[in-house]
Amino acid sequence: MKTIVSIIISISIFTAYGQNDKKSDAVFQKIVKEYTLNDDGSIDYHYYKKLKLLTHFSFNRLYGETFIVYNPDHQQLKINMSRTIQEGGRVIETPANAFNEVLPRGAANAPYYNNLREMVVTHTGLEVNATIELEYILHSDAGYYPALMGDEVISESSPVEKELVIVNIPGDKELNYKVFNIRTSPEVTGKKGGKTYTFTFTGIGERSHESFQPAFSGNEPRLTFSTVNMKTVYDYLIKQDAFSYKTGESMNKVVAKIKKESEDDLKTVLDIQKTVAENVNYYRLNQKYTAWKIRSATDVWNSNGGTQFEKCILMTALLRKAGINANPVITFPAKFYDDNTGCLPLISEYLVQVNPRETQQFYLSATTVSPQNLIYELANRIVIALVPEKEMRLEKIGRQDNMLTMSGSMVFDDSLKLSGKADLTLTNEINPYFEFLKDSAYAKRLISCPVSSFELKNSAQQRSVITFNLKNKKPAESKAGYFTYTLPYCEKGSQSWRMSRLLKERETPLQVPFTIDESYDYTITLPGGAKVLNTVSKIERKDKALEMTISIAQKGNTVKVIRTLKIKSDNIPVTSYKQFKEMMDLWGEKKYRKLIFKEE
Repeated sequence: MKTIVSIIISISIFTAYGQNDKKSDAVFQKIVKEYTLNDDGSIDYHYYKKLKLLTHFSFNRLYGETFIVYNPDHQQLKINMSRTIQEGGRVIETPANAFNEVLPRGAANAPYYNNLREMVVTHTGLEVNATIELEYILHSDAGYYPALMGDEVISESSPVEKELVIVNIPGDKELNYKVFNIRTSPEVTGKKGGKTYTFTFTGIGERSHESFQPAFSGNEPRLTFSTVNMKTVYDYLIKQDAFSYKTGESMNKVVAKIKKESEDDLKTVLDIQKTVAENVNYYRLNQKYTAWKIRSATDVWNSNGGTQFEKCILMTALLRKAGINANPVITFPAKFYDDNTGCLPLISEYLVQVNPRETQQFYLSATTVSPQNLIYELANRIVIALVPEKEMRLEKIGRQDNMLTMSGSMVFDDSLKLSGKADLTLTNEINPYFEFLKDSAYAKRLISCPVSSFELKNSAQQRSVITFNLKNKKPAESKAGYFTYTLPYCEKGSQSWRMSRLLKERETPLQVPFTIDESYDYTITLPGGAKVLNTVSKIERKDKALEMTISIAQKGNTVKVIRTLKIKSDNIPVTSYKQFKEMMDLWGEKKYRKLIFKEE
């Protein structure tokens, strides 16, 4: 018999997450998410929503259907209520033919996971100001999940008037939980020897639709919880048979062929990564729908497909067969990680940690071919290597700055065709080191101007240096006696962000893809008598984490161009957004990215 203690947390959020004057498509009048850990180890998830539709878009595109993914081999779904209350008060019960089971999209072309089901509930009788009510219970058999755990982002794509997250556990269990982006202190009550934790949230504004949002919904209110610590779920993962890394005959032949054709360990690693990433199907299935149970490397290989986690297991097995030390890893957003809260739904990515004899440790994806060590993309994440023979160890990855410098001397001849030299230096994340290893000619794709030849002077994981010989076979663009030349830039820099159209104002922090110290320094010689029309003495902007300078100066027939951009933090707070937008607008301004001149 289940017995309960109650903790009630009532939170009103009318500041960052409060409702605003903007017209929303709908409003969630109430959401209930109730988790119950039964005495026999089984788990019940009870869900209820009451949603009022305010626009045609809300039911034509957003909320006309509800999707529930589950595993009928270990879970049983029961729909308690599904109905629509129209504006005039008429109640329309959802008909039987509006409940349809389909194969989840992530399980498509994945035979092993064809047992999964997605219940599609098609809501009927929808109109503006109608209200949808849906309630269901999903029961999970004892032992299906390693523990009761959850990761709840307390916001939706429309405002939420009230949301309850209720967790019921037996009296001999403890609930570890963390609440983020909301200040609160819980109140504990109880009855009948069990425990109930009730978190009540009110006045939640809709999730931001602005671009360049903080990763992992980092600024949204959030609740994570678990009845076990991280060590317990770590042991659950590594005790699976998949961690034996057995390989079959066909796998061994592929590894032997790669080793024979590879010049060194690093080339072997990259060729094995390419084999797994490009030749083995990727099942884009959230691992929670498999209860974090995974198949062996041989099963993944023989079925020619696997989830991200399973492909990491396969890649690790092939690397170990090649004599290269490797381990799969799980990563978490550092902001939300807690040793005491073993919350597997918080896993952000599965990768492979590789430890070759000839070079330093690095991280690779098993689903995409990486141009560089992924450690540079793991800033502010916790990484845990899954190694059965060792105790759990975690590493917090710090941020490493990226530098891009390009300098050169160029000359326009009398026919206004340009030639010259330019040096490019790239570091860390924006340095495509692995691409250079595969084919040094990749360097020609990095800059925006024609290249006649190049020399890869230095290529290492942290830093690469390339010298380019530039030669434009076409003269500068001419129109009505005026000539224009677009200044060279590197495709790996801030240009890759495509931030040419930023909103005038912003309500949430903006996250840039990576920090950068980017600079261009050119000396350009024009034909005698040519005059530059878009000279600018110096434009300078500076904020706590932002710096930018632009100058175009002419002396005689020589033009000096300097452009520098430094972004020291990948998270731009709302208070700095105005300066950031102004700076990026200036940085992308076409008249400062070109030379406009006229011969006299």
